[in-house]
Amino acid sequence: MTVDHSQQRPFRVSKSFRELIRKPRQQKHQHDLTLPLPSLPDDAGSPDDYVYDILYECQRGSWMVGYSSKTLLQFDASPWCDANMEYTPMDTKTYQLPDPTWQWVSKEWMVDMSNDVDEAGWQYSLKFHGAVWHGNYKHFRSFVRRRRWIRLRRRLSDPEETKKQIQKQQKPNRVKLVDDDTAIAAASSISKPSSSETSQEDLIYTLTKCRMDRERLVVFEKALSTIPNASKRLFSLKLLNSFDFERTKCIVLRRVLELRYVSHGSSIQLTAEEKQLLQSLGFYSDMQNILKEYEKSH
Repeated sequence: MTVDHSQQRPFRVSKSFRELIRKPRQQKHQHDLTLPLPSLPDDAGSPDDYVYDILYECQRGSWMVGYSSKTLLQFDASPWCDANMEYTPMDTKTYQLPDPTWQWVSKEWMVDMSNDVDEAGWQYSLKFHGAVWHGNYKHFRSFVRRRRWIRLRRRLSDPEETKKQIQKQQKPNRVKLVDDDTAIAAASSISKPSSSETSQEDLIYTLTKCRMDRERLVVFEKALSTIPNASKRLFSLKLLNSFDFERTKCIVLRRVLELRYVSHGSSIQLTAEEKQLLQSLGFYSDMQNILKEYEKSH
């Protein structure tokens, strides 16, 4: 039996199907990275001389066990990423200005609280790339989270300012308090401080060099036992943020409050700094539990 090929209809792709094939895949909506500048004085120069540096802090975990950068998987984003969510070796403690012609306007790094974020500035998602970010925790949709840090810098137009900035960056670094080998060696090398400011910087530096919170607790307890009045002189929000997990932060806060109010009897009035430290905890229930413990014990 022969087939007449001239009678067969040619296969044609319909117009709608053809457009679907050729239509590029639309990217999921991403937040605009442009940030408004604060109000500037008249002699502050051009707005083009001001730039926001952006860093993303990335963590993996869940509500049950907490979040940490130490639990990131191989295919996840790095613990710290740049504005494009790409790897960067720098974080908020090691970030450097591009060159001496720039100067920081912001005194320190700030969490960007714009867009859809929670009370601590975190955004949650199923994965780091190709998923929608949301500011509230959703079960089975919040295995990773990220937080955007921003800091404003400006270009120096005055030659004298540039010269001062270069001289400031050329100052010799202070002698490191500890060796970077292990946290145990770090804890044993803590010595008597010359000033509270220098000691706090040294202690924070030591904590950041530890690999895990367990080692940081050893260093922290060593500092409390060797530095006079350390719970009042050295403790700050920056030091508390040196710890990774919320559970460890609660332990540190309980320890500090215990030392500060051990001789106050039943009269305890938290300072503004102590209230800020409690409010910095990731979960409201942790703050309430700490307050209830001290209400019962005093």
